[in-house]
Amino acid sequence: MRYRALGFGAGPFRGLDWGPVNDETSVRAVHRALDVGVTLFDTADAYGNGRSERVLGRALEGRREHVVLATKGGWWYVDGVPYCDFSLIYLSRALEASLRCLRTDCIDLYYIHDPDTETIRRGGVFEFLARMKDAGTIRLAGVSIDTVEQARLCIESGCVDVIQIYYSILDQRPDPGLFDAAREAGVGTVIKAPLARGLLSGKYRENTRFREGDFREGWRKDGRLRRALDEVAGVEALVGGRSPSLAQTALRFVLSHQAVSCVIPGARTPEQAEANAAASEMGSLDEADVAALKMLYREMSGPFDAR
Repeated sequence: MRYRALGFGAGPFRGLDWGPVNDETSVRAVHRALDVGVTLFDTADAYGNGRSERVLGRALEGRREHVVLATKGGWWYVDGVPYCDFSLIYLSRALEASLRCLRTDCIDLYYIHDPDTETIRRGGVFEFLARMKDAGTIRLAGVSIDTVEQARLCIESGCVDVIQIYYSILDQRPDPGLFDAAREAGVGTVIKAPLARGLLSGKYRENTRFREGDFREGWRKDGRLRRALDEVAGVEALVGGRSPSLAQTALRFVLSHQAVSCVIPGARTPEQAEANAAASEMGSLDEADVAALKMLYREMSGPFDAR
């Protein structure tokens, strides 16, 4: 197992806009991931307003010292409406709450969670991260961002150890410019939504009905699902047989990039956790396949927005 290459995204544990979720199944998914060698677990306080953190903290009890634990702060929800606060006061309180939920006294990797560009430019969030590192409350400082421009600003600040950004077969915007900049600066790159919110699992169809409360139902209603599935079909036609599942091929594509430090696909079940981890064992895709997928991306209608 390439321990640093493939982690575990606990976003689906939140339920809410991802549809119903069973906490006991979530705990078993974490335990299975641990059993097959996964060592990085990623969550956020906004995922279910602490639910994901609480479940993950419970699942890791007794095994905390064997993993890299990452979480994020800056957002919360009230009756489904998102709010954000990136002030030093709020982030300090949010971090304290995360420590309690995760049952730990230190966060290995703490991210500012999707700040807007102006917040990044003001730089107060970097001051907060520096204070927390000096205090020993966190070990590494990161920012989870939406755009390549925001990621560049974070790298140029010289204040972050890691950036977390979208990258997949359906959204290759960080390659090569951003990846090159991160590598030159010695900044780690963690990839979120490598399966494009499940689209690259290959299991969705135009008539798919998502679970009650799942935000992806909106894709079907506004036509985005149909367009994305056409592009997924092109991916399947090109490299569909390279791995036991399309999802594993999609993960191997991301892991093929030397600048990628870690990829964090989400998992709901032990079976999904095991299948994701197996992709790391299969190694990178052949260079010819990677080149073909990059060419296919250039022919697509545009990047898939996983936000």
